[in-house]
Formats: sequence, structure tokens, C-alpha cells
Amino acid sequence: MTERSLPSGHNGGPPLDGPDARQDGRCKNCIHWHAPPEREQRDYENFRLGLSRRRVKRPSGTCDRVLLVGRTSTVFSATTADFCCRNFEAKPPMPRPSGGGFVTIWKNGQIVWQGPEEKIPPRFQQQDLDLDDPDETSGQGGGHDRP
Repeated sequence: MTERSLPSGHNGGPPLDGPDARQDGRCKNCIHWHAPPEREQRDYENFRLGLSRRRVKRPSGTCDRVLLVGRTSTVFSATTADFCCRNFEAKPPMPRPSGGGFVTIWKNGQIVWQGPEEKIPPRFQQQDLDLDDPDETSGQGGGHDRP
């Protein structure tokens, strides 16, 4: 029997993990770029969407490591978010936010506590509960038997 090479992707379709859109080489994704103030960005976006009649110039950030075509040294420059240079280094991915969930803690069929995940009282924290006590878990179907 000969081995056949399967096409990439699931069931011969396109690859499941496409190229990362954040790594497009634009200043807004570069570690060296300093974005313009949020107010300038917000004012420009309102003008662009027609929410404001006051004309606003396109906001530009700054970079002290712009490498242009034909140059061997970097320069300081004001650039827009969509500008591309040859000295691009991708920003590290943003950490995923944790928390934000709503928690309901039940005991004996009644709600004992409800609230945001970040504000769970210490008495209900997992590490403070004795979940391995055989007297507590016997007959409740959720315990682990230890030899």
C-alpha cells in the first residue's frame, strides 16, 4: 500500500488556521510605533463616519525606528497606522482577560451566594473547600475515592 499525502485543511478544504491578520507589517501592529492620542483617533473616526462636520486631519503616531527603502539607517518619523516600513516587529499578543463571569454558588439546593467571579468570598474559594473529605462527598456522586 502506498501512502498518499492529504491536502491541507479539514477534509481537503482550506486550511483551518489561516494567516494571522495582526501580522500584516503595518505600523499599528508594530512594537516600535507610538499611537496618536485616543481623542485624535476618536475625532477622526467621527468625521470619517459623518457624525461630525468639523474637518479633522488623519491622526498619525510616531516611530523612531522607521527604515525606508534605499536607506541603511533608521529615522524618526510621524506615520499613520496603515504605513509599512522595513523595520517591522510584531507586538506580542494581548493577554486574554480573565474573570468577568457571573457565579452562582449553591448549597443543599439553595443559592448561598451570587455575584461577579472576581468577588467570590474567600470562604467559597476552591482551595479553601475540603473536596476530598470522604464524609462530605459520599453519596453525592461527585467525590473521588482514594485508596
